[in-house]
Amino acid sequence: MFVIATSNEKFAARWMKVSGSKVTVRMIGSIAALLDFLSANSAKLIVLDMNLPGARNSEVLKKIASMKDQARLIFGGISFTPAAELASLAIGAVACCPPTLGESECRKILSVVSKKGVWLSSAGIPALMARLHESAVHTNPESQKNEETDSFTAAETNSLSCLTRRELEIARLVNKGCSNKAVAKELDIAERTVKAHLSSIFEKLDVKDRLQLVVFMSGHD
Repeated sequence: MFVIATSNEKFAARWMKVSGSKVTVRMIGSIAALLDFLSANSAKLIVLDMNLPGARNSEVLKKIASMKDQARLIFGGISFTPAAELASLAIGAVACCPPTLGESECRKILSVVSKKGVWLSSAGIPALMARLHESAVHTNPESQKNEETDSFTAAETNSLSCLTRRELEIARLVNKGCSNKAVAKELDIAERTVKAHLSSIFEKLDVKDRLQLVVFMSGHD
């Protein structure tokens, strides 16, 4: 079941259209009603309008996350800064969808999260990388002194040896937060070629999406 939690008719209509006609949709108009629903029912996906009264309360969001069971939780309806995206993921969301995203992009996000993936915007990925880097340096201050900037470490080469030279280039650019369009421009190739290489990279490294690739690369790059 696909749950849309909103009191806004336009928000509801938009996500109804994005979800498609083959999906069973349950409309819920308040945070209290959502909590009541989750206490007795399960859902495959929950899209939460952050404009609902109480939806931006961190304790409320933590409670929803604790009750959602296996449901995938998407936040929508407002704009998200990179920091807000990371905070949302930390709470339990798998994607943040601002109203500026088109319906086709929202469908892509639904496809990613329905396959157990996590979606992060192109602005959120560099913020995640910075957070991971800060965490690594804090854990091991000496690691900064031993960083290699011109070549892969032996461990990285072993872990990524299944990738071709071009795939390695693309993986590293994605790891830096580059979009498909930016990667295509940097390597002077077509954007569809980048997408094809990414599909191969995901399969070889057993990751489901760009975010998982970034997390994987952070431990090997």
